[in-house]
Amino acid sequence: MIAQNWLCEKCGNIYLGPFPPQNCPSCGADRDCFKQENEFRFPQGEIEHVITTCWKISYGLYMVSSFDGDNINGQICNAFMQITSDPPRFALGINHKNLTHEYIEKSGSFAVSILGKEDQKIVRRFGYRSGREFDKFKGVPIFRERTGCPILKDALGYIECTIIKEMQVDAGTHSIFVGDVVGGKTLKDQEPMTYAYYHKTKHS
Repeated sequence: MIAQNWLCEKCGNIYLGPFPPQNCPSCGADRDCFKQENEFRFPQGEIEHVITTCWKISYGLYMVSSFDGDNINGQICNAFMQITSDPPRFALGINHKNLTHEYIEKSGSFAVSILGKEDQKIVRRFGYRSGREFDKFKGVPIFRERTGCPILKDALGYIECTIIKEMQVDAGTHSIFVGDVVGGKTLKDQEPMTYAYYHKTKHS
């Protein structure tokens, strides 16, 4: 359940939780005096703890790619997960402002290259600059399969999906794309990189 900001209209106190409290912990006003705020704010001093705790959640780090005609682009993403097994479908979260988002909408497809624990350079190359500024794939070995999206030759494996337009969700700063799996293969039998591992070792 997602926490919300609840504003006490009597004293201005902000309560963080899935539901408003029975009584305001500051002035004692009852639950009816609380209204939900649209902007999410953590209590002062808590945000760093929340961020570092998020890194403990077990999810991977991937290079997501797509194309627009002859143009290709990719980016690093950690918001990728399987949501059904029959049929096999995955959900992917991409920022609205990213070039990859634009290409996914145009092509109707994306590929996910699974990164290994030694792929710190790939994370830096595809995750720290925009494809609008330079060609991220220049000099990087790739191949293409069913969707035509670029796939890293040195990846541990890959998944290709075609998006289901009617299932696309606007999640604020990001879109959630839901895609049917149309291809995939394991290329190396190695341990994949996780988000937590990346943050632990990125300066080493």
